Order: sequence, then C-alpha cells, then structure tokens
Amino acid sequence: MSPERYQQVKQLFQSALELEPEKRAAFLAEACARDDDLRAEVESLLASHKGAESFIEMPALAGAPTLPAEEITDPMVGRRIGSYRLIRELGHGGMGAVYLAVRADEQFQKRVAIKLVKRGLDTDLQRFRNERQILASLDHPNIARLLDGGTTEDGLPYFVMEYVEGQPLVEYCDQRKLSTAERLKLFRTVCSAVHYAHQNLVVHRDLKPSNILVTAEGVVKLLDFGIAKILNPDLSAATIAPTATAMRLMTPEYASPEQVRGLAVTTASDVYSLGVVLYELLTGHRPYRVTSRALHEITRIICEEEPEKPSTAISRVEAVLGPDGTIQKQLTPEEVSKNREEQPEKLRRRLQGDLDNIVLMAMRKEPQRRYGSVEQFSEDIRRHLEGLPVIARRDTFSYRAGKFVKRHKTGVAAAMLLVITLLAGMVATAWQARVAKTERARAERRFNDVRKLANSFLFEFHQAIENLPGSTPARALVVRRALEYLDSLAQEAGSDPSLQHELATAYEKIGDIQGNPYSANLGDTVGALESYRKALAIRQALAAAEPASLETKRELSGSYDRIGDMLQLTHHLAEALAHYRQALQLRQELALLQPHNLSIQRELSGSYELIGDVLVKMGDGSGALENFRQCFRIAESLAAREPTSLHRRHLALSYGKLSTGLAMMGEEWTAAIERARQSLEMLRQLAELEPNNARAQRELAFGYNKVGDLLWSIKDLPQALENYREALKLLERLASTDPRNQQYRHDLARSYSNVGYVLAQLGDETAAVRDHREAVRILEELSDADPNNTSLQRNLAACYAYFGDIYSFLASKANLPAGKQVEHWQAARSWYQRSLKLTLQMRDRNLLISSDVGEPDRLTSLIDKCDQALMKLKGSPQRVPR
Repeated sequence: MSPERYQQVKQLFQSALELEPEKRAAFLAEACARDDDLRAEVESLLASHKGAESFIEMPALAGAPTLPAEEITDPMVGRRIGSYRLIRELGHGGMGAVYLAVRADEQFQKRVAIKLVKRGLDTDLQRFRNERQILASLDHPNIARLLDGGTTEDGLPYFVMEYVEGQPLVEYCDQRKLSTAERLKLFRTVCSAVHYAHQNLVVHRDLKPSNILVTAEGVVKLLDFGIAKILNPDLSAATIAPTATAMRLMTPEYASPEQVRGLAVTTASDVYSLGVVLYELLTGHRPYRVTSRALHEITRIICEEEPEKPSTAISRVEAVLGPDGTIQKQLTPEEVSKNREEQPEKLRRRLQGDLDNIVLMAMRKEPQRRYGSVEQFSEDIRRHLEGLPVIARRDTFSYRAGKFVKRHKTGVAAAMLLVITLLAGMVATAWQARVAKTERARAERRFNDVRKLANSFLFEFHQAIENLPGSTPARALVVRRALEYLDSLAQEAGSDPSLQHELATAYEKIGDIQGNPYSANLGDTVGALESYRKALAIRQALAAAEPASLETKRELSGSYDRIGDMLQLTHHLAEALAHYRQALQLRQELALLQPHNLSIQRELSGSYELIGDVLVKMGDGSGALENFRQCFRIAESLAAREPTSLHRRHLALSYGKLSTGLAMMGEEWTAAIERARQSLEMLRQLAELEPNNARAQRELAFGYNKVGDLLWSIKDLPQALENYREALKLLERLASTDPRNQQYRHDLARSYSNVGYVLAQLGDETAAVRDHREAVRILEELSDADPNNTSLQRNLAACYAYFGDIYSFLASKANLPAGKQVEHWQAARSWYQRSLKLTLQMRDRNLLISSDVGEPDRLTSLIDKCDQALMKLKGSPQRVPR
C-alpha cells in the first residue's frame, strides 16, 4: 500500500469511528464511491477495532465457561504449541486468543495460559526474542511469570504465561467486603511488584484491575508485564499518533494522558494507571465515564476533564453496563459503602483529605507533577495508614499537629490530664521548691518538643522537596530559620552525644542547601563552608569521645568530603586534596572492618573519584587515571552484586570519570569516547525511569556534555554540537522550573558557551554570538552574587576568551569587507582584554590551576595578534592600556 493510499484509508477509518455504527455503511458507500478495495480496507479496520478491546486485558482466569465436547469448533484446540497442548479457549479478542494448555510431552503435569497473537500483528522476531528474555527475567512473588514464548510453525508469536486462578482486584475486595485500610494494604503489594519491574527497566503500560488478580489465598499476581511493548515497540516513541492499533494495546479508561496522545511511555504512566485503579478500588467508580470509542472523544476526556474527588464520587449513582450494553446493576452510595463495611457518610469522611490528595496526585495530567516513582506513591499510602503526614497534602502546622494527636490519642489525653494535675497542684500549694521542680520539668519537655519539631522541619520537610523543581525559594527559607535555631541549640547541647550528632547532621544539610556544588544550592559558598566546618568540629569531638563507633567514623568521613568540595570550588586544591585523603583513610579502615557493607564500598569508590577530580585540576593525569580506575573497579563490582538504580547510577558516573582520565593521557581518545558513551546510555535509562527527578535529568545533561567535549577534542564538530544541544535542552528545562537555583544557572551558562563555541567554528555567526552572549550574561550575574566562588570566576574568564575566539574566527573569514574585519578584530581584542584582566586578578590571589598558569601569556599574545591585524587594516596601532 502506498503512503498516499494509507493516509486515505486512515482518514476514512477515523471519520467512520466518530459515527454511530448504524450510520457507517451509508457513509462508506458515499465516501468510497466505487472503490471496493478501499471500502474493504476500512471495513477490515473497523471490524478489528470493534473486537480489539479484550485481548491484552484478558487474564488467565479460572472458571472460564467450558463448552461441551460436541460444541467445540475451534481448530486450535488439541494443537501442540511448543511443549504444550491447547485444551480450551479462555478468551479472545481482536488481537488473538488465550488458551489453557498442558504439557504435551507428559514429562510432568503443568497448566499454563498461552496467548496466541492474531495474524497481521506479527512482530520483528529478533526484537520479540530480546524483549521476551527481559520479561522472563522478572522474578517477583507478585508478578505472573512469562515462562516461555516463541513462534508457531506458521510464524505467529505466542507467550506461555503462568496460569493464575484468581479474581480481579476490585472484584476480590468487593466480594469479601474488605475495609478501606485492607484495600490500601493489598494495593501496596501491587505497588511493590510494579516498583520491582521499574527497577528492572520494564514498564507495564496497561495496568488495570483485570490485569491484577488475587488468588483464594490472598496472593496478588500481576499479569502481562511489558507485553504491549513487545506487540508494538512504537508505543514508546514520542511521535506515534493514537491509532486504532495503539488503542488495542491500552485500555482507555486506565490509560494516562500521554498514552492516549501517543507520547513517550515512562514509569510515570504506570503511576497514573495505578492511581485510576486505586480510585476504583476505593470508590467503586471509575474516574472518567468513557462512553464513546471515538479517538478524539477519548483523548478529550482523559486529557482535559478533571476527575471528581474520591470522597465525592461515592455519592454518584451510576449504571453498570454489561458487555452487550445492557444495564447489569445500579451502583449507589449504599452499595459501594456496603462492600467496604461502612456507611456512606463514614466512607466519605474516610476518603476525604489524605486519600483524595494521594489518588489525585497520582492522576495528575502532567507526568512531572505526579509521584516521582511507584515506591513514593506506596510510601505515601503507608504514611497515611500510620497516621503520618503525606507529601500529597500541603504541610501546615495544624495538619501535622492533627496527625500527631490522631496517632497518640491516649498519650495526648494522658499528657493533658498531667498538665491539668500539675496546674491544680501549683494552685493548691505554695511550696516554692515544688514550683521550681514543676517548671524545670516543663522546660525540659518543651526543649525536647521543640527539638523534635525542628528535626522534623529540617529533615523530613527538606527531604520531601529536595529534588522537586522550583523548590529553591522554600529551601532558602529553611536556611534562614534553621541557622537561627541551630546556633541557639548548639549552646545548649552540652555533652549530650545524641544531640551533638543531630547538630552536626543539621549543619551539613544547611551547608548543602547553601552552596554544595553537587546538589541544588543557593550559591552561598562562604556560608556553606562555615556550616560544614561547624559540623566537622562536632564530629571530630564525637570521634575522639567514641573511638569504637564505626558510624561516627563514617559520618566524620562525610564531613571531610563536604569541606573538600567547598575548598575545591574556591580553588584551595591542596587543602581539598588533604581533606579527601583523610576521608579515604577512614573509609579504607571501615571497608576492612565491614567488607560486605555495600554502602561503605560505594562511599570508598566516591573517595577515589573526588581525589581524581582534584588531581585533574592539578594536572596530574596519571594520578587522576589511577584513582578513577579504582573508583570504577568498585562501582562495577557493586552494580554486579546489586543492580539497583543507585549502583547503576554510580557505575554510569564512574564510566564518565574514567573517560576523563583516559582523555588526559592524550593517546586514549577512542577508549575515552567509548567509556563516555557507555556512561551516557546508562544515564539515559535511569533518567527515563525517574522523569521527575531533577538530579537524574542534570546528570544526563552532564553525560551529553562529556561526549560532546571528547568529540570536539577530535574535531568531530557536527556530532559534538548534537550532544551539546541535547544537554542544553535538558538544562534549559531544569532552569526554567527553578530559576533561582544557582547550580542550574551555572550549568546552563556553560552549556550555552559550549554550543556557541562550536557554532562559531561551523560558521553560524549569528547563533554563535547569541548563545555566547547569553552565557556571559548568566555568568556575570552569578559571579556578582558569589564573588568567592573561584569556579565561577574561572568560567567567566574562559567565556570572555571564547568570545574573543569567536570574533577572531569571524574576522579571519575570506572575502569579508575591511570595515567588518576591523569591527570583528576590535570586538575580539575587547573580549580578550576582559579575560586577561580577570585572569590577572585570579593570579594575584593565587587561584589559577595548573592548566591556567600560561593563560596570561596566551591572552597577551592574542591581544597582540588583534593589534597587528588592526594596524595592517588601518595603518596605525590600536593599543589599549593593559
């Protein structure tokens, strides 16, 4: 079929879908005129669409109706597929059929469910095998195993699935009249299984109650993980339109907005579908009433309509339709509540508040505003069940206080009784000693209460917002309030070790927010270093008092690291190296004492990485490479022993560091680029798993920049530009979500500079000047706000010099008018002059690193080159005092 013919068929098919079924024949008769082949193609698509809704959602259910032997007409029954013989059909749809099967070789008895794909939906066999192997590796007690698969003799793909005897989740809960709390606990088991699959880079894509079965023993089993992707890999592409085939591989009522639009499917899509499942599990209703199968109507409802709150939805009276369109029953508030052993008003109050917010946060239209992961979704449900504050609800003091009272009703009542008793005693007695004792006890209680509240504010609140885009203003408020509290509390700490530990940890968290270069920060370098030094002093005293405490030594090594980070940032490289090596020594001791502690091994690997970073800046290439190799060796071992997202991320970053060390040696470009690309691919996979994690997106941008740097070094400018632009897109998005975050702005400026520099070399004058000017603007603003940040000063000086290079390139172009040449040489000289001035200021403060020592001489030479060119063009020197 030609592309033009395909478009004609597609347009007629979509138009026919929007009509009532009885009007389609007349429409096709008129639209197709006498083109019988065209009409046959459209009618074939309509027939497939009508029966396409049940194949993927058809679970291997027990209890499917069995036909008497004389009524069996299915030619597939009795046929051998692989090692199995088909016994009976369990269900069928537009994409194929599901059969109950048993072992055919009689080696042992085993029942399985076999999904046989309908002809016309055959898939690429090599990709089919690869995807099938990934799904078969999922080993979780709550995931129905993909046991086998292959293709029949006539080339049709099939799946051999674990046969599950159970009921769909909602039906199971309703039949047993499970309470809301029991339903939530069961749902958390579902979340655990989905989170496990996400950790193994598998997205379900079609989560719904019929794909979540519960056995008679109460064991949850999830069906059909990733099968939609095997049948249509284009469902993960960002360019696919929502066609009829795509709609077969999802259930519209449970599909996310990005799925019905045909956008990229990520873990966020599964979070959304789980939110819809939880909505139905709690309320008995679906959030949307999809009555039409027209694509545009489905898309409008899912993408534009806002669902009712669950606490409101239970008041709805709704007809439940059967497969034939007839009304099976009326769903009333009384019916819904009875299935949950509640009364309507009591159930409404149970859902109101936290559960409303949890469900609707999971179902937000924008993927980035949902829960960052299924694990976070499940954790919020746990917190609700335990009476703790949830992140889906605005965290006010009255809200937290209310939660505390509900969790500790007996304790609060006892405390109130105690207070009343004490007050009565104070009124009844005039004994001053008794008064003093009571007041002292109240002061101690008050101190402990304030301490607990402050710790909750510093740790729980900050952790909840740390990776959220746009959280910088809130984190700045944390700093101001927390420093006042901590400095006051430090004077009261005395010799209390537990309080000393809390203080040190709190000072470190504040330092992170103020200026840690490896996390979102406020750009306060001096303030961060001061906070870290306070933490280090406390930890050193604790280590001296508790020499046998391994945890104290571990915390002390972290303090050395943080101060090393700030010293490196302010270009005190020798001091930074000394602090990193003190941390390394402590971690080597800890690793010998606890060789199986993976966290300590990961921190040891991090020490080698930090030392390697400093040696790079000091010009010690061989030393840097040796430390990066040590870092990589440990990271590779950790990822092999426990392939979690954390260890995979660490390994990805280690690949990047190793590429830096190889590139420094000058003869390892091929190996360096290969390692950088391995790092980039791993970072891309991790970022897709956590699309709302700002740190993962930033590290992916670093991966693109690393590859771009190496390709630029070997003069592959087009490929370097492509990678730089990918990094720039990511960083622009991050900076736009949190415009006050100095870290993002610094990264963005460097990315603009990279793109502008390569564009100049490729001859795009206008774009090169535009991007570089934006880089200069951002860096000047950041430098003015944080003048003690040496890294900013160095990058600004380099950016000035790059601008000089750009105008030198432009001035040297052939056939350029003399007037334009003069203009460009003057601009180049001006930018070189700015760079020289700033570089000399840093040299006077002894802040140049080894690679910059010759920079003043180089810049002077470039200025002389500009002078000579101008003198030649104008006949007189154009010198400006330096």
